[in-house]
Amino acid sequence: MRALTKKGIIMIAMIGMAILCMMCGENKPVEIRGYLLGAAPPGMPAVMEELNRRLLKDINAEMEINYIGWGDFQSKYPLILASGQDFDWIYTANWAFYFQQAAKGAFMEITEDMLEKYMPRHYAALPKNAYNEMKVNGKMYMIPTSTPDRKIPVTLIRADLRKKYNVPEIRKYSDLEAYLEAIRKNEPEMIPMALDKSYDIGRPYAALAAELGDYYFDILFATGSGSGVDYNLNDPGHKLVYHCEGKNLENHKTAAAIMKRWYDKGYINRDVFANTVRSKDSFSLGKSAVGIGNSQDVQANISDAIAKGWEIEIVPELDAKGHYYADPHINNGVALAAGTKNAEVTMKALDMIMEEKTYNYLVYLGIEGTNYVIKDGKIDLPEGLSADANTYPPDAAGFWFTNKDQLLPFAGWTDLYIKMKNDIKNKGYLVPTIFQTMPVDTETIKTELATLNQVMVQYEQPIQAGMVKDIEEAFGLLDEKLKAAGVMKVKEALQKQVDAYLASIR
Repeated sequence: MRALTKKGIIMIAMIGMAILCMMCGENKPVEIRGYLLGAAPPGMPAVMEELNRRLLKDINAEMEINYIGWGDFQSKYPLILASGQDFDWIYTANWAFYFQQAAKGAFMEITEDMLEKYMPRHYAALPKNAYNEMKVNGKMYMIPTSTPDRKIPVTLIRADLRKKYNVPEIRKYSDLEAYLEAIRKNEPEMIPMALDKSYDIGRPYAALAAELGDYYFDILFATGSGSGVDYNLNDPGHKLVYHCEGKNLENHKTAAAIMKRWYDKGYINRDVFANTVRSKDSFSLGKSAVGIGNSQDVQANISDAIAKGWEIEIVPELDAKGHYYADPHINNGVALAAGTKNAEVTMKALDMIMEEKTYNYLVYLGIEGTNYVIKDGKIDLPEGLSADANTYPPDAAGFWFTNKDQLLPFAGWTDLYIKMKNDIKNKGYLVPTIFQTMPVDTETIKTELATLNQVMVQYEQPIQAGMVKDIEEAFGLLDEKLKAAGVMKVKEALQKQVDAYLASIR
């Protein structure tokens, strides 16, 4: 054989290196980047390490997750999508910019074929009626949860203190007054109702108004502080109503008067607009006598309270008919970024996170043995670990879109809590409404909506917190500012969309 020349040897070596590089490239893990809402719990690094170990083994991928904090949510979420950042998926929901951003082209279209091919577990679990909820201009841009939350807003109170101070049982929200008074008089280190500026601020006010009749919701409250245009949960005609007129106004004035009385008597904290600590967290610390949340996100607070020897009662926030709106599938979900280059692998990863039980338990509950154990058919804390020391509490990491029907009951659930969950499921509390699934196009009224949102923040939130001096004067000013900002134009434009949507689904 003729000896290889020096040039030939170099060529062969280069070809070999090229082949090796190609082989390396083929095996290089796909890096997936995503966004969740809230803040990473302290145990997140350990969960991500385990998640990536599994993803690497199963689909040769690794995932990086960033968070959009609640304080930046309104501004940062649209900014990230508009900036052209390189990422693959982001949490979305009907209350978290889904319709608005899908209409702008920020999300990749999702077809039923894509779901069936890349997310077979989720495709099998997702009922067909969810597909209509996902559509924007006839196309789907979301991967919604297969198990919508069955939840209602609730307020936790200390039953041990209620009984200690001979306060009658709380049967409706306004009954809280005697309890708040007893706390104010006898527990000087505790604030009866410590509201935060974001989640809590409008909740007692809304609950007090709702117990007087029907529940009215602002049609655009989910992605802002409101528009001044409401819908009545119990109205079969789906007619929008102005916030400052009729029975709607009457109920809100009554609620405002109660909140003002509570504020004037010192039951509500003076720093509501500066406070960023939710009442349910202050409740767990023994600093607030009420904890405001929903029937899903107060689980850890209840477990923590029981561990401390407190007796807890749950006050549901329903209207006079015992109703609250039912969450649709699109109340929790994920969208792919329009510019993602990893759609197939991202969907495969999400399929396992959302529907494969071991993945689901990992992202929702943390590391087994460290953050939770399975004991007697229930999810429990490892021996020696308290709920407040758990670095990865259930539901805290933002994976709200996984299949929650796969989760076992929690050991900390009291009989009262289990009864409440059964009541939610069986007593018809939850009422479906088109306003939770109807896409709203705000493009032609976006200027008015921006101003209306500011009006609601500036003129209604002080009413909600009980801080205004004169109720009639405050509502008069709110009415004047809303009308000046174009609320009637917005109401008319949105009613046309409601009517068109109703015609499209009949």
